[in-house]
Amino acid sequence: MRYAPVVALSVVLFASAPSLAQEALGAIEVKAEDSERSITIACNDPAQPSLKEVEQVLSVNDPTQSKGLRDKLMEAASEACAQKVPRILVTRTATGSLTWKPLQ
Repeated sequence: MRYAPVVALSVVLFASAPSLAQEALGAIEVKAEDSERSITIACNDPAQPSLKEVEQVLSVNDPTQSKGLRDKLMEAASEACAQKVPRILVTRTATGSLTWKPLQ
């Protein structure tokens, strides 16, 4: 009889684990590899950051690249939200694209 409460608790925890794992992230933090600045982007209703914020976070020297980089930044944020990664590190490649990886 001593094991009945433990077994019942285990069943409840096991049954609730999938629903806990399916919870969506509220927002993610995006940090650029070569910058100390970061930006927070909401996962549920993402508002695009301003071009100035993108320029600051990604250290953009040519303002004509800002809109394209903002679109790529939002795409990376969307992928991270879908994969439930709360913090990401983005890197600009030589070809002008962005790659991301989880930030520890």
